[in-house]
Amino acid sequence: MKAKSFVRALGLVAAAALTTTGLATVVATPAGASTKSTVTLLSTGEITSLNSGTSDGYTTYNIDVAYLTGIGFTYYNDKATLLDNPAFGSQKIVKKKAKDFEIQYTVKKGQVWSDGNPIDAVDLLLTHVLVTSKYSASAGLGDPAKDKPAFDSIGYGGAYGEHVVGLPKISADHMSLTVKFDQPMPDWKLLAPTPSPVHALEQLADGKKKLGTPAQNLAAKAQFLKDFTKKASARLKKMGAKWTNGYNNMNINKNTNPLLLISNGGFIVSKGTAGASVTLVRNPKYTSGPALATKNPIKTIVFKEITDNAAAVQALQNGDIDVYYNTLPTGADKSALSGIGSVVVKTAVSGNYSHFDLRVGPSNGSDTPYTGAFAGDSQKAKDLRHAFLLALPRQQIVDTLIKPIMSSAKPMDTQFAFAGSPEYAALVKASGVAEYSAGTQAARTAKALALVQKYYPDASASNSAVTIKLAHADSATRRNITALLTAEEKKAGFEVTEFNLPGFFGDAENKSSAYDATMYGFGLSSISQGNSVDIYKTDGGNNVWGWSNASVDANAKSLAGDYLSDKQVAAKRLAIDKVVHDNYWGLPLYQNPTITAYTKALKNVKPGLIGSPTIWNYWQWHY
Repeated sequence: MKAKSFVRALGLVAAAALTTTGLATVVATPAGASTKSTVTLLSTGEITSLNSGTSDGYTTYNIDVAYLTGIGFTYYNDKATLLDNPAFGSQKIVKKKAKDFEIQYTVKKGQVWSDGNPIDAVDLLLTHVLVTSKYSASAGLGDPAKDKPAFDSIGYGGAYGEHVVGLPKISADHMSLTVKFDQPMPDWKLLAPTPSPVHALEQLADGKKKLGTPAQNLAAKAQFLKDFTKKASARLKKMGAKWTNGYNNMNINKNTNPLLLISNGGFIVSKGTAGASVTLVRNPKYTSGPALATKNPIKTIVFKEITDNAAAVQALQNGDIDVYYNTLPTGADKSALSGIGSVVVKTAVSGNYSHFDLRVGPSNGSDTPYTGAFAGDSQKAKDLRHAFLLALPRQQIVDTLIKPIMSSAKPMDTQFAFAGSPEYAALVKASGVAEYSAGTQAARTAKALALVQKYYPDASASNSAVTIKLAHADSATRRNITALLTAEEKKAGFEVTEFNLPGFFGDAENKSSAYDATMYGFGLSSISQGNSVDIYKTDGGNNVWGWSNASVDANAKSLAGDYLSDKQVAAKRLAIDKVVHDNYWGLPLYQNPTITAYTKALKNVKPGLIGSPTIWNYWQWHY
């Protein structure tokens, strides 16, 4: 639920879409010497890349690593408040006219990358390459709307790229960058570019395999400014290949090219084993963000990949880890954690939520057509989608699986707002979603069966007429949900075939035309006027189900880029929600409860709501 925003990707920048990954990320630390200085962040999914800005690299797990290794103009706190980061720099509006809206970004002097090279506004320019389709096309890097571009970024199609005018202008001292837009921009602070070690990217493109000298680094940065300004296609393509593919080897050791590991965050990646762990050490040159704790500080952070949640709980109980965080907990998890006397256990709603979606066509960029039961917009396809959603037992799912963790849990009815807000109530009342909670589940399922029988007269609870392939990440919660919905859908004539896939996100199975439906979670990475539009618009970064509607696209574009009144925002969101329900694209399930459990020895763990919610304030952590 967010508009496009910029997410740090290990010295590289990416405009982020809603997190389309399994949402549970566990944080931990092993037991060791009496004076600890290591925290282990236990990832429940595989860390696959040091660049979280590519179409393949944008996962929760990769983003968490990126968060520790880079920071820019802003960050979110535990109250989901966007905070300025004066340690890095400042941003301000310098012109505000109807067709000339300009923002100036100024980098604070004195900062350096972990290799010692100074940070300045030239390091902000890669953002423009990664989010502006017009630049990509005009520089010969490919039109992201038609082809896979040289920089395979998820950032294209957002408000920045839609409304930016020309190239950013850099100041004489190279410390400020001014960007012009063709209209005033809502949520303008979310458009801020983030720093990238462009000198390293130039050197990678040249095949360099060691850190440059100060003179070489400055020359490489000057070359990037020249290549960017002149749109040097051949040079930029080489850099695009390195940016897209060069950061994906997670077997990191003394032989790894150090140019891939440059950071301006509090930590630097030092080693890694693919599919197992990633280790980061403190960055001694870090000054780009809030100061790191000095009393009993954290010197090393390890991401350890464990896919079995029971093992993670056991590790906490054994004292092998220090912090546990899970946005897909079970009632059994809560009971087990509550029985560990050495930890503090906190349960709350989060900025993550679960949703269920039906495929209509192939995912953006896919050459494989989708020919399943829900394909297209024929009346039959719509009726079958309608029937499936009617039989989806959302209340039973919440009552059985979520209320044991959080007694106040309810089904979620829109992806544009969270329950409790006035807007949520207005959307739910008028969008048509009320149909899925009206009456009893038995009555809704009977209605669903009648729709199926229009096309398959012999369909019944004992004679499944339509087979639906459901794909989801492998987790206890998802398997339990599938068991409940499979039983209810069978009563409506559907046979649900489950594919619980450990590699669901890494292998892009959620985009595959082989499956009719998917179930997973989205997580907020920002709060903005354009929340959720990328889920529904045709070319949206989170629309992987082939959904397409001209009215939705127009309203989504307006929400992402126009200054609107609260009334106008609500009207446009409602218009989109109505199309969603008229076409039976899918339903949100519930707002995820989260459990955070941490050892009393580790201080200042303050679970947040969005972004990287467990580690958002890693600089405050200490023993």
